[in-house]
Amino acid sequence: MSSIISHTLWRRLLRPILILLILLLAYLALCLGWVQLREHQDARTAAPGSGYFLRAGDAELYLQESGPATGSPVLLVGGTGAWSGTWFGTIPALNRAGYRTIAVDLPPFGYSQKDGTLDFSRTAQAHRLLATMDALHLRRTIVIGHSIGGAPSLELAAIAPTRISKLVLVDAALGLQSAAPDPGSLDCRALNIHFLRNVLIDATAANPIWTAALLRKFISRKQAITPQELAAYKQPLVVRGTTDALGGWAYAFSCLPQGGLTAHAAALGKLRLPPIALIWGASDTITPPAQAKSLQALLPSVPLNMLDGVGHIPQIEDPARFESVLLKALGNRGTDVVNLPAELGSTG
Repeated sequence: MSSIISHTLWRRLLRPILILLILLLAYLALCLGWVQLREHQDARTAAPGSGYFLRAGDAELYLQESGPATGSPVLLVGGTGAWSGTWFGTIPALNRAGYRTIAVDLPPFGYSQKDGTLDFSRTAQAHRLLATMDALHLRRTIVIGHSIGGAPSLELAAIAPTRISKLVLVDAALGLQSAAPDPGSLDCRALNIHFLRNVLIDATAANPIWTAALLRKFISRKQAITPQELAAYKQPLVVRGTTDALGGWAYAFSCLPQGGLTAHAAALGKLRLPPIALIWGASDTITPPAQAKSLQALLPSVPLNMLDGVGHIPQIEDPARFESVLLKALGNRGTDVVNLPAELGSTG
């Protein structure tokens, strides 16, 4: 009797598990089929006509440039999933202030080269930024690096400090507190299987169905994401090779050790660096404020502007306040932490 009950119980337990497994496999199969339909456009066809493509070292990059030609140049380097079209109000604010902006799509994001075999290390990305400056004949420039774009921006400042007039790091993901990755871990072994990682990436990061949910995990003010901004983040996902490029980047970011001049906290204080300013969301859960304060402890002369009530993407969570702080940071070399109340210039 007990064996019959046990057998019945197992069947009842296994049935929902099998149903979930079948649904999961069906979803993944659907994603694999959909990627062939979705990622069908060549980058040059899909990219906005307001920008242009430029060979920068080993990769072809897409850039958008605006503002007065005689203005001080500002190189904008975006974060995860961002591209030159997701700076929104930041670029117009800088242009109104007289700056010439050059927003660059660093691989694998935006419309730049889609190649999962590229070197995605901070050093390689920094050299692409330097090659961009050389190709545009920029003797010196301001650099603004947000999130994952902060690491190559800082590395660029270390490689060519005399070429950077000021570096502004916005909620920068520098990896200074992170333990060394283990390429032999189960996660990394899975990501190193090309087919498997492409299935995982296409079911999540490269899939526009999940763009809104993923983006909202990065921010504190959920209501700040407008339909127009969401559409902009999804826009490059039609480019052929997007899933493969994101997969290669995900493996490199998660599983390969980071080299370079700025990969280790102990080295930062010994480097010759240009003037730096930090802008950080006080409610950031991706790169928490403690990371900003640790960075400031390593570089005591660096001012930290902390924005209350703002998460990881201040330029879209509270654009008016971010733009005001950014413009002040470009001319501010103070050393105090500036805590800006949520009421100041809030658009939320």
